[in-house]
Amino acid sequence: MGAKQVTRIIIAIQLLATLLVATISLALSDFRAAYSAVAGGGISTLVTFYFASKVFSVRIGSPAAKVAQAFYMGEVVKLLLTILLLSVALLWLPVSPLHLLLAYMAALMAYWLALPFTFDASVRTL
Repeated sequence: MGAKQVTRIIIAIQLLATLLVATISLALSDFRAAYSAVAGGGISTLVTFYFASKVFSVRIGSPAAKVAQAFYMGEVVKLLLTILLLSVALLWLPVSPLHLLLAYMAALMAYWLALPFTFDASVRTL
């Protein structure tokens, strides 16, 4: 399993976690809670997708410095984009902060939840 496949699995788990939290929020609360959950999980998924596209934009065989630069710039922009999107959502959108942040955290857990599916790939790259 390659790095791009692992990334696809992580993004798929993030989307599933977002939908799960949104569905539970809708069942236990209201539409605003579900909307907030979709926004929170969507932010996490979007920045993960951005980071992956930035890292995978470097050609195979590029110098290590170029790969490291893409990685670090991707991480910095990912962090800034996360802060910006969460700020916009919390300040200007009619969201429930609790549901937004719960879905955001659930989507972040996708990195851990993907480990059983990608463990083989990580062992082979060592």
